[in-house]
Amino acid sequence: MKYKLTAAVLSFLLAVQLALPIQRASAEEKNTPPDETKALIQKGLTIYEIDKEVGRLNEQDAQIGIQIKQNEQDIVKQNGHVDDTRKHAGKVLRAYYTGDRDSIWMLLFTVNSFADAMRMFEYLQMIISNDHRALSTFTESYNKLKNLRTELESSKTKLQKTKDNYLLQREKLVKLQDELDKQLAVSAQAKVIESQIKNLNDQWQEQGIPLFREYLNNLSTAFRELPQYVTKENKFIDLSNIKNPVITITDADFNTYIHTKNELLQNLNFEFTDKAIIAKGQKGSVNMVIQGRFVLKENPTMNEVRFIVDKLEFNGFQLPNTTIDDFMKEFQLGFVPKKIVNYLDVVSVEMKTGTAVVKLKLSL
Repeated sequence: MKYKLTAAVLSFLLAVQLALPIQRASAEEKNTPPDETKALIQKGLTIYEIDKEVGRLNEQDAQIGIQIKQNEQDIVKQNGHVDDTRKHAGKVLRAYYTGDRDSIWMLLFTVNSFADAMRMFEYLQMIISNDHRALSTFTESYNKLKNLRTELESSKTKLQKTKDNYLLQREKLVKLQDELDKQLAVSAQAKVIESQIKNLNDQWQEQGIPLFREYLNNLSTAFRELPQYVTKENKFIDLSNIKNPVITITDADFNTYIHTKNELLQNLNFEFTDKAIIAKGQKGSVNMVIQGRFVLKENPTMNEVRFIVDKLEFNGFQLPNTTIDDFMKEFQLGFVPKKIVNYLDVVSVEMKTGTAVVKLKLSL
């Protein structure tokens, strides 16, 4: 009886031990959202970000509207100023055209002494100075009026673009919200998914945005100073064609450079492919992915290699283009070799698997 009881207890404990991994696995499965749930959470994050963009556009619309009204008021005032200066300038021009100024100069020949002649000459110089001032004042006031009208037209064009963008984003927002509402309405897990959407949005607002800004700010500095780094190291630059040097850097060397710039960037690693540059990083509970490409931006004085961001991911969820555009307005990622070495300008940039190739030209 005693052995039977011991055997029963051991059997029970073994059964419990075997069941535990299964229970843990089940819990882990519950914590991992299925594809459909993730798609709904993704849609919630997209709606959240587009809604912020719609709000920004609405504020921008109001600001441009105020600027347009101010420009219109300034134009009315300037029109009056132009009319006044035009009348004065007209009198001056008529005086020269009809010969009135010539007769004044003839007074020099009627003076009786050198002292009188000097006083008359000073008087005539004062008249000429006033004439020039009147003509200059008219020219300046007219040019200011032209500039105000140009600013007004530019503001109106900008306002129209803002309104068009607002309507486009608003249409996207309404469509996505309608889709999400319909999908949640038939989901048995609607309240759970809504809670997950809110949690993700809160985490993005409180942790994601500040961290992305910090990463992008440090990357902006690192990119800007990259030419200084590669031109100091002989292994990166090929001078076999002195007129057209070539800089080649691998993603491993690029990561080494990035990691030395800032402690935060030590958690970020870049991979060069022939189609894209992919950077992955993690800090705490936040995972991020930045995907983009190098492009050549040609300018009149000096060319720039610009890093264009095509994709941002936060904890496995993709951020909309409106968020990318907003970040790119705040942070410029790129470098201008000529700012570091003023006789070297960039002419092309090419991506290969594991390598970036920047071709330069010598301009003395």
